[in-house]
Amino acid sequence: MRIQSIFGIYANSMQAVVDNSLDRFAETWYAKYFSFAPTQQSLNFTSVVGASRIEAAASIVSRSSEAPLRSRANLAKYQGDIPAIKEKFAMREEDYRDFLALQALSMDDNTKKKQLLDFLFADIQKAGNSVHKRLDIMVLEAVSTGKISLTIDNNPDGLVLKSPMDLLMPATNKKNAIALWSDTTNSKPITDITNVVNDARASGRGFEKILMSMTTWLWFAKSKEVIDSLISFNQLQRGASVATLLKVNEYLQANMLPMLEIVDETVGIEKDGVIGSIRPFADKNVSFIPKGNLGVIKNALCLEQMQPVKTVDYATFNKALISKWQENDPWAEFTAVELNAFPALESIDNIFLLTVLA
Repeated sequence: MRIQSIFGIYANSMQAVVDNSLDRFAETWYAKYFSFAPTQQSLNFTSVVGASRIEAAASIVSRSSEAPLRSRANLAKYQGDIPAIKEKFAMREEDYRDFLALQALSMDDNTKKKQLLDFLFADIQKAGNSVHKRLDIMVLEAVSTGKISLTIDNNPDGLVLKSPMDLLMPATNKKNAIALWSDTTNSKPITDITNVVNDARASGRGFEKILMSMTTWLWFAKSKEVIDSLISFNQLQRGASVATLLKVNEYLQANMLPMLEIVDETVGIEKDGVIGSIRPFADKNVSFIPKGNLGVIKNALCLEQMQPVKTVDYATFNKALISKWQENDPWAEFTAVELNAFPALESIDNIFLLTVLA
């Protein structure tokens, strides 16, 4: 049975604790390219993706003629239920006894209060960070593959899908490198990038950035074509064996090509009590992205936001609901978090993927 948190009035003021400590939460990658959609009550979502194409110019007609009727771009949809992203942390009796012993050693009330607030915030911070790191995993995979997967590796104690959810990237937006970039002698990364940009330009699309993982960048930087191009451009000394990101971007910018951005995000995954790590951005693909937001985070209210439990203390952090309560048999203090959210990659028609590694 849930009873009031051991932190009493401080738990009652948990929203103030969160609001005064926003700079202590971890930064997220998805916030660079996604914003939150308005919060909804229903758990159903439908993301409508416009089939983008170059727009035709209007016709010149005689003054007395009717306006010609134009076709409209078809719309593709993917739909489903907004999933629950949740977890909780338990503070057991031995942890609380250690905290009480620490409080007994403190000499003044200010020190005791600071220790108490830090102890209170530790689990709130972990809970708040955890659900947004899950959004990072989904967004990083979506942007680099056009799909979202839930596997035993990236979601070991949750829902597992037999196959990835396809976000409906057009087949024509998926390209292959002339030669794998791991073959640094024969690979043609500059030519590959130029080809993708030209193909996109022919259909009225353009890119602001090219995203690639650190692993992919290290192959790119060793490519003979890249090094030779930069030497010819007076960006590297003759005999250099590796390019630098700064020099590469200066070269690309001078040639009116999108600049590179390295994605080097690692997210922790707990399995059987052991925390490992994954890199959600796919090494095998390079992602060409347009300017501006790439999509929105669809989200819905948690049930306890609509029907709170009287003996539970609540706070919200960036759409996530954090709750704290105590149980006495066995004794434990719990901190839980829930976020009903799913990324909608609404610019997927304007994102191109170049497969460069096996």
